[in-house]
Amino acid sequence: MMPTRSLDFASAISLAADEAPETAWTLPPWALLLLVVGGIALLLLLVMKAKLHAFVALLVVSVVVAAVAGISPTEIPGLLEDGMGETLGEIAIIVALGAMLGRLIQESGAAEVLSGRMLAAFGERRAPLAVGLTALIFGIPVFFDVGFIILLPLIYSVAQRSGRSVISIALPAVGGLAIMHAVLPPHPGPVAAAGLLGANLGWVTIMGLVCGLPAWFVGAYLFGTRIGDRMGTPVPAQLLGEAEEQAGSGGGGGVATKAPPSLGVTVGVILLPVVLIMLNTFAEVVLPEGAVRDVLTFIGAPVIALTVATLLSFWVLGLRGGFSMERIEKAASASLGPVALVLLVTGAGGVFGAVLEATGAGEALADLLGQTSLPVVVLAFLIATALRVALGSKTVAIVTTAPIVAPLIHELGLSQPEIALVVVAVAAGGTVLSHVNDSGFWLFNRYMDLDIRGTLKSWTLMETFMGGAAFLIAAALSAVLALT
Repeated sequence: MMPTRSLDFASAISLAADEAPETAWTLPPWALLLLVVGGIALLLLLVMKAKLHAFVALLVVSVVVAAVAGISPTEIPGLLEDGMGETLGEIAIIVALGAMLGRLIQESGAAEVLSGRMLAAFGERRAPLAVGLTALIFGIPVFFDVGFIILLPLIYSVAQRSGRSVISIALPAVGGLAIMHAVLPPHPGPVAAAGLLGANLGWVTIMGLVCGLPAWFVGAYLFGTRIGDRMGTPVPAQLLGEAEEQAGSGGGGGVATKAPPSLGVTVGVILLPVVLIMLNTFAEVVLPEGAVRDVLTFIGAPVIALTVATLLSFWVLGLRGGFSMERIEKAASASLGPVALVLLVTGAGGVFGAVLEATGAGEALADLLGQTSLPVVVLAFLIATALRVALGSKTVAIVTTAPIVAPLIHELGLSQPEIALVVVAVAAGGTVLSHVNDSGFWLFNRYMDLDIRGTLKSWTLMETFMGGAAFLIAAALSAVLALT
């Protein structure tokens, strides 16, 4: 992804904010802050105490917050629809295709082949490390949602095979994807922040790795394995039930009639969408405009890449593995059942985020923090944190924070390494405190079959430790550079 496209994305965010529904009255910043806190508290109350379904609770709270903020009743329905549409427009196709791909990987025995080889190489005690390192590599070119869906069958399989809590395997994996998405080009957040702050992408990459890798090790691997083992969460029963039902049925069910696929075929199917997406990413950076770049951009788009990989899995894992087309169709259809719930709850989280953005709460919080005289790296972290809490989106928090601190950077005359550390601090602030208005929160919640409390204790704390560690490293390095 080229910087110019990321800057266009940032401009689109700004334009969307300018076109947001106008409130009937303007609330002072402190009132907007209380509104955000109250809305989140109400949501937690409805879900945790009243036991209201998360999808309905998110819609109810979104309407209440919008009404209290003074958004016209006639505009609220459209705002809810836009929030749902924009959120699902980004991930619905990816999640559906990824679910089909994952189902074929699971039923063909491919996931067992890969997980068995990984466990043999690393040992059961190091299974979380093996999956986490894989996720770090996946996370370099692949967006979080795509990588999560690709790795999900591997997470389930390794957890079941090793006998460890699925959270112990999942947190190092999703943490690796999340930190790469936050701090490393070519992902849109750091690239846009680098462009807005005048940072060199080479320095951003270096500082992103220097700060991000230790943060992953501390926040996702060490904390993730410890809290996961304490929680003792099994692989979701629904997935295990479906697998047992397929294995026990005849005709369209059961295991493949031939031997499981080889390790090479398994790795090829899993890595194909990653390679295609990587070709797209780097084609836009290194190739001139022309037919070759257009072709690579097309086949490397996440939707196209996953479509190709899914079709390939139907052939090499399905037909060549002894499956009939009827069996493949049933497996693909069965994979979409759990996806519906994931998409609805994730979309409703996007609705809540859109309402908070429309109220102006994020901008008000950033303005309050911007009036302080803190060091720019600390200020950048705090503003991004406030926006992350208020809006939910990591990328939006990053690209909104960058222009706020840009004047300070120009005034102080920071060096390129120092500017890159500010970019990392912004990304770290956009990572911490993921909660109920973040789609990643709900993806993890639903695919791990957790309640709200369990998700806060695992996913939210992991994201916070990771972002906090990345910020502390960036702040320390910035202080050292300032003294030299």
